[in-house]
Formats: sequence, structure tokens, C-alpha cells
Amino acid sequence: MEITEDANIFNCILIYLIIYGIFIILIIPRVMKAVKKTDNLPQICEVVKKTDNENAELKLDEKDKIDMVIDSICGCTLPKSKAYILTKNNTRHYFCSWDCREKFINGNRR
Repeated sequence: MEITEDANIFNCILIYLIIYGIFIILIIPRVMKAVKKTDNLPQICEVVKKTDNENAELKLDEKDKIDMVIDSICGCTLPKSKAYILTKNNTRHYFCSWDCREKFINGNRR
């Protein structure tokens, strides 16, 4: 059986259409899903920026509300939450370090 030139062209077109059909069925839906996800990207970025700004404002508000104390020994200023606390004669004394606290207990004030 002899294959004619028309049959070769027909076979090539058939193979092309099969490959193209597979491409359309398998690849295009995945690409479209990816495009839909990136379409929302500007909106997502805007939400993230807004959230970051709100967090920054919240941090500033919290910073304004931080109680600061002064170390009795070295005069260092620090947040109350970070200080070592010693109560003596119903008075609270705040210290930046354990060493300053020990100096106060031993009476080695500056």
C-alpha cells in the first residue's frame, strides 16, 4: 500500500489537532486558574498594606501607653514590664538589672 502525499498531509493535520486538543483540555484551564488568582493580587496587596498600617498605628498607641520607670541605682529609664521590682517599706523600687537590684539591697547607691 502506497501512501500518497495527501494522506501524509492529512495525518500531520490529524496529529496536530490531537496535540492541540490535549493542550486545550489540559493546559488552558490551569493557566486560567492561575490568571484568576493573580487578578486578585492588587486587592490582596491593598488589604495587606491596610493591615500593616493598622498594626503600625496600634503599636504606636501601645507605645504611648507603656509605663516607664527609673532605676534607683543607675538612673536608667526602662519599661515597667522589663524592670526587676523590689518592694521595701511598702515602696516599689525598679531596677534595670539584677546587679542594680543587688547593689540597692547591699546599700551601694550612687
